[in-house]
Amino acid sequence: MTRTLLKNGRIICPAENLDIIGDIIIERDKIAYVGTEKFENKRPNLIIECDGCIIMPGAIDMRVQSADPGAEHLEPLSDLLSAAGNAGITQLVSLPATSPAVDSAVMIDSLKLRASSYKGALFHLYGAMTKALENKQMAELGMMAKAGAVGFANDLKSVEDSLLMRRIMTYAKMLNKPVIHHCADPYLTNETDMNESETAIRLGLIGVPAVAETIMLQRDLNLVALTGCRYHAAHISTASSVEALRRAKSQGLHVTADTSPAYFLLNDRATGDYDTAFRLDPPLRDEKDRLSIIEGIKDGTIDVIVSDHRPIELDKKMLPFGQASAGAPGIETLLPLAFSLYHTSNISLSKIINALTVAPANAISLTIPRLAIGEQANITVVNLSSSNVVRGANFMSQSQITPFEHYPIDSKVVGCFVNGISMTK
Repeated sequence: MTRTLLKNGRIICPAENLDIIGDIIIERDKIAYVGTEKFENKRPNLIIECDGCIIMPGAIDMRVQSADPGAEHLEPLSDLLSAAGNAGITQLVSLPATSPAVDSAVMIDSLKLRASSYKGALFHLYGAMTKALENKQMAELGMMAKAGAVGFANDLKSVEDSLLMRRIMTYAKMLNKPVIHHCADPYLTNETDMNESETAIRLGLIGVPAVAETIMLQRDLNLVALTGCRYHAAHISTASSVEALRRAKSQGLHVTADTSPAYFLLNDRATGDYDTAFRLDPPLRDEKDRLSIIEGIKDGTIDVIVSDHRPIELDKKMLPFGQASAGAPGIETLLPLAFSLYHTSNISLSKIINALTVAPANAISLTIPRLAIGEQANITVVNLSSSNVVRGANFMSQSQITPFEHYPIDSKVVGCFVNGISMTK
């Protein structure tokens, strides 16, 4: 029997209300022991010293854009899953904006079958909200749900037709699946370059007002109240959106939200030298928005921290700022950047770990990750005292242009187990 001992680590599990210094024993694919006692009769095949490290449930990244199918040369599915596992992510959820789009049960079946043969993070899928992601006709939501879609999402274009969105929410409610939506008023965001600000004026770039996000979000929240569906607001970036979500939650609406590290660590001044690494969607906002995002994480208005991983080809970044593609790789920096909130913003480790594990599982109805006897051994080990800087050249992905190039980090993933199998190199 394969038996691995994770020895003398700080075990933090929000679902079990656990924060102790102790050991975990993995036998085959399950957790066989969690605690502080020493068992001499259970001799492990492998001992991993975890002194000074956190042992946490495996992270779940619920917002990842796969390049496969359609751009396999950039990042095949096998590489994506391997990179995620190496980065401490034990489960990920892929958006439907592939080529072709994931808008049918056949696509979901095919991709799940392929993923099952690869080593790495466990793979889940969102189904497209509309056929071919064209935002004109509702896709076959029921068939995709039956095939295993964990929710329904779109690309980086909001569903502007309110009647269509109401129908999608109504069907999603019947299927008990969440709707995951990118919020941006298309009339305010089309042909824009960055956040509307003094920086945009100085650079001569076309700005998009922060309210463009909140206008669409508020529309959606009204439809949630009408339909009663489960709703998840994706990559929230503005102070006004945080406030809208706070009100919705106080009213009892079934609403959750996520953000990514770019929106709590960076602001729009980073674009000051036209560096296209900072061209993202949503765009980087001003400092007031950044601080509001941090407050939203602190008080639970923003439930989940995601990577917002979106690999972009080099030649599509090496263009003038306004013509460059928006997006950046993120799975390999998600955990170190998320834990920077502990080092710099006085957010507790338990809160951060909850946002990476329990909250995403709750949002899309996955099994809650737990460090408990009998549970699947999906475990991440993080050293919180490992000073380094982010280097895109070290990414496993071929997409290596990151807004966090040379950004200092104080955390490093040193171990990851998916169903008891070690993922880290």
